[in-house]
Amino acid sequence: MQSKSMKAVLVMVLCVALAATGCTAQWISVALADLPVLTQMALNIATLVAAVEGRPVSPGESAAIQNISSSAYGGLNSLQTLYNQYKANPNAGTLQKIQDVIAAIGQQLPAELQAAHISDPALSARVTAGVDLILSTVQSFATLMPTAGATQRLAGRSLPIPKSGELKARWNQQVCPPTGNPAVDAALATCALR
Repeated sequence: MQSKSMKAVLVMVLCVALAATGCTAQWISVALADLPVLTQMALNIATLVAAVEGRPVSPGESAAIQNISSSAYGGLNSLQTLYNQYKANPNAGTLQKIQDVIAAIGQQLPAELQAAHISDPALSARVTAGVDLILSTVQSFATLMPTAGATQRLAGRSLPIPKSGELKARWNQQVCPPTGNPAVDAALATCALR
């Protein structure tokens, strides 16, 4: 009787270890492939100020957009560092820090976007699309991660994970599409990802 329970425990431990290893490799590789593109997106949010038609952007709006860009960049850099640490030495503490940074990005960027009060509708739409693309991709990473106390994926929250080429195409289509105005399109050219 004791032998059967020992075997059951051993089988369960091996299954958990195998599941943890598979999930770790997948979410780390996806995140590390997409993070450089997301980081470039974060930096490019600030360049959108130059792509305004009509009236100039107020200094307050410009500073708010720069803050959004800087916050996104800082959060993504923190994720990059933590992902590399976790890849080198997988542990629950680093995993929790990653989850905390993802949660902070998910709270901070929408709050900063709302506080920016961008009056130009086209600029507001472009900045919002950029922030949304960054947020949805970071949240999709979270669905692949093992939870801090277990080795399973976050249940029921699986989102499609875009590849870096798809991220670039979506950014160019949603955030930097041409307008037909040569001056604006020239400014948007610096925003587009290649």
